Amino acid sequence: MLTDVTQWKEAARAHGERFASVRPACTFVEVSRFIEPAWLVEVEIDAVIGQELS
Repeated sequence: MLTDVTQWKEAARAHGERFASVRPACTFVEVSRFIEPAWLVEVEIDAVIGQELS
């Protein structure tokens, strides 16, 4: 989630640098604000830990 969707390229580059080895699905959506005004990006993650996916 981004407060300024025009910055999607920068967010995508950072996402790629961090998650290149696992290549998760990614969607960017614009929100009007976060609880903390200084926040620009929020990341939400769902994960299965300790199991192999077939």
